[in-house]
Amino acid sequence: MTRTALVTGAGGGIGAATVARLAADGVHVIATDVAETIPALAADVDYVSFDLLTGDPQTLLSLIPGGALDYLVNAAGVALFDRDGSTLDVSESVWELTLGVNLHGMRRLTVAAVPYLRAGQGKSIVNVASIAGLRNMDSPLDAYQVSKAAVVSLTRSLALQLAPEGIRVNTVCPGAILTPMIEPLYLENPARRTNMEQRTPLGRMGFPVDIANAIRFLLSDEASFITATDLVVDGGWIAQTV
Repeated sequence: MTRTALVTGAGGGIGAATVARLAADGVHVIATDVAETIPALAADVDYVSFDLLTGDPQTLLSLIPGGALDYLVNAAGVALFDRDGSTLDVSESVWELTLGVNLHGMRRLTVAAVPYLRAGQGKSIVNVASIAGLRNMDSPLDAYQVSKAAVVSLTRSLALQLAPEGIRVNTVCPGAILTPMIEPLYLENPARRTNMEQRTPLGRMGFPVDIANAIRFLLSDEASFITATDLVVDGGWIAQTV
């Protein structure tokens, strides 16, 4: 029987790669982002424009065939590199937008989706966090860091609460990934990319497909005994002491 996945952030690098990977594996994917359309998505993917800050989750969930959802991937996220920084200086609007999308919108959708997951087969949730949620960054990006730390914490709590029902909940914590959101920073400053590559033990930056593959694994039956886990995908970066 075909399984159904709901993937947020389908217009971003990680979300788009995840949609493509799941669709290629024969999963029926309902994809969403704030854009009206995303032409690059496969023809058999159902796309719905949706704003995590203001939208009603039932708008998405009503599209689930038979009311049974197998996988939920919360890949939507924002990082306001040009405005985020130290909490001593960051405006309230940066905090509200960053936590609104990265945490509160994700939480609202997840809560609404749980009854649909209870009717599913795979019953797996993967939240895209960040290594920034596990350790400090080189320079402050406090709203983003706090939002991702909260995602990690909430994921672990939900995993324990939902485990008796067979619903697994995990995070993927990417390191330096070359996504459309961050690529402009490296185009403006190629030395920054070179520095990041040199600091990464595997000697390169990650790509969205690297994260999509990790997400696919955590969703799959091959990971049926894995829950409340943070899968770090960063080329070894977080293991370093300096």
